[in-house]
Amino acid sequence: MTLTIAFSENAFPVDSMLDDSEKKRASMFRFEHLREQYAFAHAFKRRTLSHYFPFKNASEWYFDQTPFGKPFVEECIAFNLSHSGNSVAVALVESTDKSVIGVDIECFREMADLESMIEMVCHPDEIQQLDRCLDRSKSFFTLWTAKEALLKACGSGLIDDLNSINCLPSLLSDLSYSLHWQGRQYGLKSFSFDWGVITVAWSESLFISTIRLDDWTSGVPESSHLHLK
Repeated sequence: MTLTIAFSENAFPVDSMLDDSEKKRASMFRFEHLREQYAFAHAFKRRTLSHYFPFKNASEWYFDQTPFGKPFVEECIAFNLSHSGNSVAVALVESTDKSVIGVDIECFREMADLESMIEMVCHPDEIQQLDRCLDRSKSFFTLWTAKEALLKACGSGLIDDLNSINCLPSLLSDLSYSLHWQGRQYGLKSFSFDWGVITVAWSESLFISTIRLDDWTSGVPESSHLHLK
């Protein structure tokens, strides 16, 4: 089975196709740049859903939420959305189970509270490895996206004890790896760029054999494929 990650480093022109609830949510942001980022991310979500599953127009998708607040569609599609500044990523796969994938994207940036964040959210094994990393900040973002993608995949959202999750393999290799969490086995894979990092997590019940990575930054997808062992 193929898992697709559609992402864009920057916003690009896209038709307005949000429904009333999305427009209302966008209007609640105080600052214009935050309204624009929200609107682009959710228009991108709709556009990519219709690109990979073209039986519906982008404006026709209806989104419900799980009890934990994770959006889903009634069709046999599992998806997850993440955005950071003007960057956005959507993970998609065919599945009747809506809580099987999660994705997180973070743009690299300076953090004044980096050390306190590391102490608060990182497992002792991760902290030990961070001390060996050439770029402590970028390595932290790799760990952060791994933890958040995992929690989004299982549908629980962020937890207080993030330091109980050990994503050390994210720092040791570019390969995907397996992690047991809340009674299920998940696969994780991080993709690093000059500007940021994307991590995707999926339930291994999906039997993912290929990850399709589509860069939409130009407005049209440019594909690459990773075959998993």
